[in-house]
Amino acid sequence: MLATTRNIYNLYVADLHSEGARRVDMPGWRQQQIATAQPVTSNNTSFRSDQLLGTDVRTPHNEALGSIDDIVIRPQTGKIAYLVIARGGIFGIGEKYVPVPWEDFKASPNANLLVLDTTKDTMNAAPQVSHDQFTTNGHFEQESQKVDAYWKAHLSDKSNE
Repeated sequence: MLATTRNIYNLYVADLHSEGARRVDMPGWRQQQIATAQPVTSNNTSFRSDQLLGTDVRTPHNEALGSIDDIVIRPQTGKIAYLVIARGGIFGIGEKYVPVPWEDFKASPNANLLVLDTTKDTMNAAPQVSHDQFTTNGHFEQESQKVDAYWKAHLSDKSNE
């Protein structure tokens, strides 16, 4: 099956080259997307859940941090509180789920990439949630305080560097 898929792909690439299709500079394109990303709360753009779910999250230095697995809505306001980033694992097995405050993200044009100004080490140390729920037994405020405190400390540390 893999050999057949590889052959189909090679034929497709050959067809593209014969038609004069140019090779795309993916690293350059992605860096341009990162450079043009704007804070999600500073523009007047609306986002759809299907637009955000599965979106790659990268650092300003183009390091992969994971992808958006879930959106957490604040019960009191009905607004987005957190995006949950799935990290590590293979096909959903062994993944870690890290909630990050919505306002800490930047979105590239067309929201095909999200940028988070952090490091992999900071993400590894961040509070985690389970795959299927942000809190247990309705303790949203307790979990929210823990997550917010972590990210506020992270932002304070980053501004002092």
